[in-house]
Amino acid sequence: MSSPQPTIQESQGKQSTGYETILKQGADAAQYAASIRRFATDLCWIQNQNSQKVEKWQPWPYLLDLIDIIQQYDLIYILKASQLGISWLVSIINLWIALFSETSKCLLLSQGQTEAQDLLSKVDFIYNHLPEYLQMPTSTNNREAFTLRDNGAEIRALPSTEKAGHGFQGTLITRDELARHEFAEDNFRAVSRSGARLIELSTANKKDATNYFGAKTSEFYYHSQTVKYVYPSGVELYTNPTKPGQCLVFLSWDLRPTRLEGMSLQEWWDSRILPRYTALEIEEQFPKHITDVFKASVTKAYFEASVLEDMGYDLCAPIRQDVVDTHNNVVRVYKPPDKTKKYVAFTDPSDGIEDPFVTGVMDYITGEVVCSATGMERVGYVAAIHDYLARTYNAVNSFEYNAVGMAFARALDDLQTPHQAPRRKTNGSIDEGKKGQFVSGKHKQLMFADLATATVNRGYVIHDREFTQQAKLVQRDELGFPLTDKKITFDWVMMMNGLWQLQKYAPRTPYKAATYDL
Repeated sequence: MSSPQPTIQESQGKQSTGYETILKQGADAAQYAASIRRFATDLCWIQNQNSQKVEKWQPWPYLLDLIDIIQQYDLIYILKASQLGISWLVSIINLWIALFSETSKCLLLSQGQTEAQDLLSKVDFIYNHLPEYLQMPTSTNNREAFTLRDNGAEIRALPSTEKAGHGFQGTLITRDELARHEFAEDNFRAVSRSGARLIELSTANKKDATNYFGAKTSEFYYHSQTVKYVYPSGVELYTNPTKPGQCLVFLSWDLRPTRLEGMSLQEWWDSRILPRYTALEIEEQFPKHITDVFKASVTKAYFEASVLEDMGYDLCAPIRQDVVDTHNNVVRVYKPPDKTKKYVAFTDPSDGIEDPFVTGVMDYITGEVVCSATGMERVGYVAAIHDYLARTYNAVNSFEYNAVGMAFARALDDLQTPHQAPRRKTNGSIDEGKKGQFVSGKHKQLMFADLATATVNRGYVIHDREFTQQAKLVQRDELGFPLTDKKITFDWVMMMNGLWQLQKYAPRTPYKAATYDL
């Protein structure tokens, strides 16, 4: 009669142990639900592309900082070097949301169907390596969607088309390698009203200087109120009070502490990067500084990149003064007019619809741009500002003669603007009876060549960051001629071209000497 007792005790012990296990798993799940950091560190496995091995996810400091940033902001631009594990990290974050947020909807958008499927496959890989108690049954798990049956959460992967994600209402949207999305801007319109947190993620794309991601990150970085913070891990965070809920993150190639076991970063760089990648590919895929991304490729840049960087020390805010009318801050004054000095003024006009006008006033002896003006203004008002500055600084002046320039010329005639310089032919001779300057064809080549030489020689000083920002995007074609993409406005560069041509031909006061008996 006593023989069944051990069986009963054993059964009770097993029941107790199973119950404790369930309790522990529930407690662990609650902790993982509360912390992406802990979930990733304790449970996630990935495929190491360098070693071709399945490895535990590494909680490197820059990745932990990036998790915190992603959770804090609603729109996150992540400008990164290659092979930092960011695609794996966003896959972990998407899976974490799906597991612990009922009916959550996440969307992965990549430049093509293959890339989108590859990103979703990372989610599936991480999921399949989780402990069994966290692996909820899936109702859909294929190359386009990952859906959990019990809580209704879904992760979907799509190529980035004009309408991909239209009508999507969800939790998180990740647009991977955004600098190479053909329809990035149109697609943003499709998803921007979803209310979801948006991660905009990419390496640089210098083959297309006008790509949406490059334009957005450049605009954010160069904004006058953007503030930089560097984490101890080396992550660079850029925020702006005028853009609440948004941030820009830069991740240098050397943030990752190890690349291959037993090999230092420098050894890895020397053996795996330098011999295998072109100079342009290194600039795009492995930048060390954020400024490396925003300047034109050193292999194609028309203006000397290092000189443009040095010119950054001349950038400053306009002064406060009561001599020159700023026209509600359209005009920026760096030095008021000095009657003992000579000035030239040039305007790249605009109709106030597609792009802004830019006017500059230069001291033609020192080369300093002492006053500038810009804004989306109608051509008549632009002409009035040009006329006012030409008179205030008593400047020899001219303008770009194009379609808008014709209306601008008529407005200056009506205003009887004084000291207008004659038009110059490419050989420097005066085109009799003509005003305004052509800037296309051989005129353009000449003007850019002269300004490039002046840049190297530091022949001028400009305080407006818009000029250096645009100058970094001017490239050279196979013949060495300047190449300006039509999708970008180079109004500041054209204004400086015009100023330098006026400076080149402005009449100098003849030198006179006199002897006095004392």
